[in-house]
Amino acid sequence: MRQRSRRRWPVVGLLAVGGAFLLWGNFIQPEAAHRRWYDRVLGDIRALADKRPPDVTPGQWEFAVGWTDNLHGNCGCIRSTVEPEWRDEFAAELERRSTGPVSLADIEWIWDEYAAHTEYGRKYSDSWRPTRAEGFADMQPGCFGCPVK
Repeated sequence: MRQRSRRRWPVVGLLAVGGAFLLWGNFIQPEAAHRRWYDRVLGDIRALADKRPPDVTPGQWEFAVGWTDNLHGNCGCIRSTVEPEWRDEFAAELERRSTGPVSLADIEWIWDEYAAHTEYGRKYSDSWRPTRAEGFADMQPGCFGCPVK
């Protein structure tokens, strides 16, 4: 009886190690990679608040950046709803665009990208795209609660 018990431990140990590798490779590591992408893009979107184009009013920019932050939170937070092949290219292009002057065209580009590459982006864009909102031209500072420069 004791002999059999001792032979099972290596098998149990191998199964446990194999299970840990499967858990790491199929869940923990992909979730961690997505979280790093999410935080990177969130920081870049929030940094847009300080880069208001001269032809956009503070209220318009606050509204556009605030809703773009919401877009990311609602359509980019769940790994399974975002095309993994798209994520890193999008983040790199957003960073590239953010190094120079930005415009409402960059906000539109972000929304177009989410509409094309996230599960809920198209519907969210159709409902909440800030540049298509009624009264966008008349937005005043404080309209969204995220200060801009």
